[in-house]
Amino acid sequence: RDDEVPDHHPLALYIRDLEQTMNVSITEVTTGNLDVDNVIPLVAEALRMDDDDNEVKSLAKTIHKKTEGNPFFVLIFLRSLYDEKLLQYNFGAFKWTWDEEAVNSKIVTENVASVLVNKMNRLQGETQRMLMVASCLGATFRLSAALEAMKNISQAEMRLSMRESISSVSGSPLPLDISVNSTNQDSSDCSYASSIEELKEEGLCEVDNEACHFVHDQIQSTAFELICPNQRDSFRGRIGSILLHNLSPEELEANLFEVVALLNCAVSTITDKDRDELAKLNLKAGIKAAENAAFDSAKDYFEAGREALGSRGWEGDYCTMLDLCSHGASACYILGDSDSMNMLIAEVLSKDISMREKFRVSDIKIRSFVSAEKWDDAIDTALNFIRQLGLPTLKKKQPSKFTIIREYIRVKRLLKNKTAEDIANLPRLDDERYEMWRRMNEHIVSCIVHVEPTMLPLIIFQSVETSLKHGLSSLSPSGFAALGSLLCGPFGKPHEGREMAKAAELILEKPGMRSRAVYTVFVTQSFCYHWTS
Repeated sequence: RDDEVPDHHPLALYIRDLEQTMNVSITEVTTGNLDVDNVIPLVAEALRMDDDDNEVKSLAKTIHKKTEGNPFFVLIFLRSLYDEKLLQYNFGAFKWTWDEEAVNSKIVTENVASVLVNKMNRLQGETQRMLMVASCLGATFRLSAALEAMKNISQAEMRLSMRESISSVSGSPLPLDISVNSTNQDSSDCSYASSIEELKEEGLCEVDNEACHFVHDQIQSTAFELICPNQRDSFRGRIGSILLHNLSPEELEANLFEVVALLNCAVSTITDKDRDELAKLNLKAGIKAAENAAFDSAKDYFEAGREALGSRGWEGDYCTMLDLCSHGASACYILGDSDSMNMLIAEVLSKDISMREKFRVSDIKIRSFVSAEKWDDAIDTALNFIRQLGLPTLKKKQPSKFTIIREYIRVKRLLKNKTAEDIANLPRLDDERYEMWRRMNEHIVSCIVHVEPTMLPLIIFQSVETSLKHGLSSLSPSGFAALGSLLCGPFGKPHEGREMAKAAELILEKPGMRSRAVYTVFVTQSFCYHWTS
């Protein structure tokens, strides 16, 4: 349904991509509620009767008035008529019969919510309680989570949380009959299995091994209404706490989103120690959501984690707060929420923390400038970060030929006739400052071609010089490949350029050096080897 596929859903993004980038024509077919002419054959098919039967037409039209043609609601009403013996099979006449006056009276006084409540009232007490618990777990839930909550929640908590009547959905008070005479100790796996089977038979839930889901969101919302409004947050928080402390690590990982969402409901009632733990759980859930490309959900989890820590976050558990802000800024960047992203970045950069801890948000800030084609802002931010590292930076201006030749001679001296094998066998870079410098330098390279392309040779020389002096990193192959293209082309030294290209490809064979493999091979094969072939 439309409400299940928001704009950020992968399917919606893919369809938009097909339309915008591949010029594929997409035709949307909207299926609304059924009109009365469609409800008549639906009712006739359900009753195994002819759709031209006047009684069937009359019943169908009456049901259509109440359900507005929603197919699920039509079937719910038919089932409720059968459950209340208003619709019965006449074995003498071999067909279904009903009292039209009684049916009309029922449909006039009841709506879908009241029908569902009456249906739930006819369930076993254990099944009703399971329905309450399951409604807190979401439209889709795992069976192990529901059973674990059922086994550990007490009678007193269940009695306190249930309500005696429901009117917010049905429109008029309806009595509920949720029995809590049995104890948790008396409840067995057999009774839980019986409850699950009853939910399936009544058409309320579908169960596929461990995965369960409500057949319709109206069922979940009505089941949730069984809980007292002023107890809902604490009840959900209690279920979340039970799952957190009783599920195995594997089960907790599988139910992480549900558990964290439940715990977040009761954040206002927990201690500072529990808030710290909840913030870490939100961080874990947010990272997991981001890994699954659910960036909207990830952003919400990161925000909930910051709210759990509150104003004491930076003074109390600043490492968690830093991660929440950094990952949150990344999610906001991907979602295009620049205001929230800039707020989080500014919060981190304003703190008295190390450059390593500021690196992630600085990187996000530069990427946002690049995405907006603000090349100068991206370069200035990268250069400023390098200065704060205490490392030398280039001036953003057109270099003279003398400067380019001088820097080339400096690199040539460092090479000292090194072969490709000698270069590939250099030690790995282990200076964290230069690792961050390389990433900033990569940003500068991608932007400088739009601002001052004549600076590109100097940046390449600086990258190679750093590899020769301080060790190899994952960006070294692209640096040596770029040097090879300069030597083969503008500098007219194809044999030296070929050697640099060979060095770049040899470095790629080292573990952990393939992050720029595509670019490196493209440069070496397209701009280096053919000069000496």
